[in-house]
Amino acid sequence: MQRWIVQIMLAWLLSASASASASATASASCRMTLSPGAVDYGVLTRAQLLARPSSGDDGSFGVRRVHLRIQCPDVRSIRWSFAAPSSDALHYRWAPGRLQVRIVTVRLDGAPVQWQREGEWAGATDLLQPGDRIVSWRAGSIATGRHLDVELDIEARVSDASSRVADLRRFDGHGTFRLE
Repeated sequence: MQRWIVQIMLAWLLSASASASASATASASCRMTLSPGAVDYGVLTRAQLLARPSSGDDGSFGVRRVHLRIQCPDVRSIRWSFAAPSSDALHYRWAPGRLQVRIVTVRLDGAPVQWQREGEWAGATDLLQPGDRIVSWRAGSIATGRHLDVELDIEARVSDASSRVADLRRFDGHGTFRLE
């Protein structure tokens, strides 16, 4: 039997950008939570992996939903990102495969809002891409609020060749959600 596991670790990190100290102070007072804090795909054999529906030449470990919550004491625009090594322009690297992070819904202070990649509309794809910085968007401008809830789907995929292992093997991946 092979064992594959992907973990999304939540870490509290401020952006390393040269922002004004007032903005850095506001970010420091916000609180982030991720539920669940880790995604465990459990134990799978190669046969089980290949029996799952797949959209390409690689096998999917399935889709898992996580919830990112950001709570700030004051009304503000909330920018966030997901930092992890990239495998290409659309995916994050995960062990011998790739990780897709898809934004499902975004709610600001309980109301649905659109989201935008910093500098461009997100309309083309709901996949979170390496290097993206995300901001809530409403009625043609950046939305402000105190409580941001984001539902994300996480899918780990591995190529056919990488799924051929001779012994029990653990696959890990790590990423960090950041408040910008």
